[in-house]
Amino acid sequence: MKNYSVAIYGSSTRENFDKYSDKDILIVAEYYKELKSLKNEYENKGFSVSLYTYSKLKFMSENGSLFIDHLVKESQILIDYNENLDFILKNHKSKKPDLKQFQDNKNYFKILNLIPNSNKGFGWYCDCVYIGFRNYLILKSAKKENFNFSYLTLLEELKNEKLISDNELKILRELRVIKRNYREKVNDELPSKSYIFKVINILNKLELLKNSHLSNKAQFQAYVQTSIMNKELGHYQKMRLVEMYYHFDGKQNKEIERIICNPQFYASFFKKEKYIQNIIEKITFEKNVAQQPFGEIGV
Repeated sequence: MKNYSVAIYGSSTRENFDKYSDKDILIVAEYYKELKSLKNEYENKGFSVSLYTYSKLKFMSENGSLFIDHLVKESQILIDYNENLDFILKNHKSKKPDLKQFQDNKNYFKILNLIPNSNKGFGWYCDCVYIGFRNYLILKSAKKENFNFSYLTLLEELKNEKLISDNELKILRELRVIKRNYREKVNDELPSKSYIFKVINILNKLELLKNSHLSNKAQFQAYVQTSIMNKELGHYQKMRLVEMYYHFDGKQNKEIERIICNPQFYASFFKKEKYIQNIIEKITFEKNVAQQPFGEIGV
């Protein structure tokens, strides 16, 4: 295969890259089936891989995707046979985000009305908050035509607008560290309950998050069962809810672990209710099997 492109982007290209930064890499080809071997190769090197076809990236560019602005501003092309990726990026025209993009971002926070009352639940909650909050900051920056994508820079923009204090800035900077700890399973360095409510108070002030309260396992899993049928929730939101549903049961499943480790790749699978139900059934089945006395399995 000689028609593909590879580029690093985001944190990997910045001067403030550190151990909490993601190692993001983009791989583009004509068809998704051509990307599998490349995906495995770069994941084995520790990269977080994003896969796209050229036609998908071109469509995103034509529709003003901020992800393309991200690539234009913060990417370094490593391989670009036929220069297809370079052509897309050079011909991209930036657009300010519209009202719907802000509304969709605000709706994202609906999945955070319940706080799972567990150590891993606090980590999950902060990870989900970080994703939605960073996207909100990117939209705000793009609206002013700054098009910044560094979380730390975006927080400084917010402070310069006097929307957060110095102390609140320090609290919000910690979200980035917690996100990394959660994804790397550093479970002894996940947030406390008091930290969670400090973050909620700040996001409440910014009118992004409110009415959040602690929930136990039964309450949260019942909420997930209802939410996966909710047409107003997007597939990424449903995927994150199922992720926490899985964590609450504590029984390891390699397939579900793969989904959690690569949400960007699997998010589109969660457009289908049948797929979500199958994942829930796998979690529930394994939980029930684990609870059976010896000799009852398969009876």
